[in-house]
Amino acid sequence: MSVAIDTKTVRIRFLDTHKFSDVENVPEDVQKGDFIVIETEKGEELVLVVGRSVPDPDNPSQYKFLRKATKKDISTFDKHEKEAEKALALCKKLAENLGLKMNLLKSYIPLNRSKIMFYYVSEGRVDFRQLVKELAKRLKMRIEMRQVGVRDGVQMAGAIGVCGQQCCCSVFIDKFDTVNVEMLEEQNLPPTPTKFTGICGRLMCCLAFEVDNYSIRKNLPELESEVEINGKKYIVKDYDFIKETITLTGEDGEIVVYTFDQIDELGLKRELPCDNCGMKNNEVERIELEGNENS
Repeated sequence: MSVAIDTKTVRIRFLDTHKFSDVENVPEDVQKGDFIVIETEKGEELVLVVGRSVPDPDNPSQYKFLRKATKKDISTFDKHEKEAEKALALCKKLAENLGLKMNLLKSYIPLNRSKIMFYYVSEGRVDFRQLVKELAKRLKMRIEMRQVGVRDGVQMAGAIGVCGQQCCCSVFIDKFDTVNVEMLEEQNLPPTPTKFTGICGRLMCCLAFEVDNYSIRKNLPELESEVEINGKKYIVKDYDFIKETITLTGEDGEIVVYTFDQIDELGLKRELPCDNCGMKNNEVERIELEGNENS
């Protein structure tokens, strides 16, 4: 008679790409920091458990839990890593001899030796057919070439960012968000992309971390615009999105600071253009008022 085993969903990290995913039906005794063996499209893989996860019925895990890693599994993984390093050196040499423009990052062999994979970065398509023939002839294994993006490359290799810390992508980032120059303006940062370029040559991922906090900006009065509070006119001088305050300067030079909540209670909003004519709301209202007076 079989005994039912309590299971759970765990968060795992792949040891070749350093990407994260979920695995379901993992025994309850598997803990954070343990290694488990799962079945993927690459073969049998040793992966690291980084914590518990909440199952998503709409997106079930595509990986199958096989077993908790044994000493033999870990020993096999270490042996394959050393073999893969030698294969990578060979691949780099052959690619150079063939004049292929590709930056080879890593090679990887699953536990069951179903294939050997070579990860690379390239600006365009690479005709690596001859390279694969040479590798297959020498390594006697199935060869698979996988092109990855530059951000994926840094995630795999790891690096230290301009902040002095490990790059976020190699520590905790699950998936890459879109990062664009508009985010600099939204966060009151200097419009100089070179100052915010990461190791990968792309805009830094951390620019997307707080961008949602600045979404309120579209509702605030514009900088240098004029507002009226209790019959007194002020000029909008500055926002502080961390403290959630707005600084105003009066006609007599008086400086006052209001919170975003107070500004909302006072009904001070950004003047939006008319959808059809491009004029601001108060301009439309003034024209309508003048039209009524002349009729």
